[in-house]
Amino acid sequence: MPAKALETIKAYNASIRGDVAFNPNVKDGRRTEGLPVPKSNWANLLDTPPFEAYAVSCGITFTFGGLRINTDAQVMDTEGAAIPGLYAAGELVGGLFYFNYPGGTGLMSGAVFGRIAGNSAGCAATAKPAPQS
Repeated sequence: MPAKALETIKAYNASIRGDVAFNPNVKDGRRTEGLPVPKSNWANLLDTPPFEAYAVSCGITFTFGGLRINTDAQVMDTEGAAIPGLYAAGELVGGLFYFNYPGGTGLMSGAVFGRIAGNSAGCAATAKPAPQS
């Protein structure tokens, strides 16, 4: 593993285009070229030890897209009609955020739409009209 890390650092350092001075205050264009995932700004040599490595994993918390629902939390089809028996809540629901979102709102949308979806599904299962939210 250390050999692969050293190989990756050497490839990164060799890819840096140093024709622009580093400026942490603006997008400086100091970039890499030839890497599978290029860096567009603030590329600096990794040449001053000590170096530390950390295991990293990733995950998707949510996307800005998602399923379209109505006010009873029923999932809508592509024509805008409710799909019988299908409900959605929380981070799965689309149309709540655009560009960014306030921290913690995923839990709130899960609680709000979860309650609505649960009530609607329960009413559908017992053939009662859903309560108006």
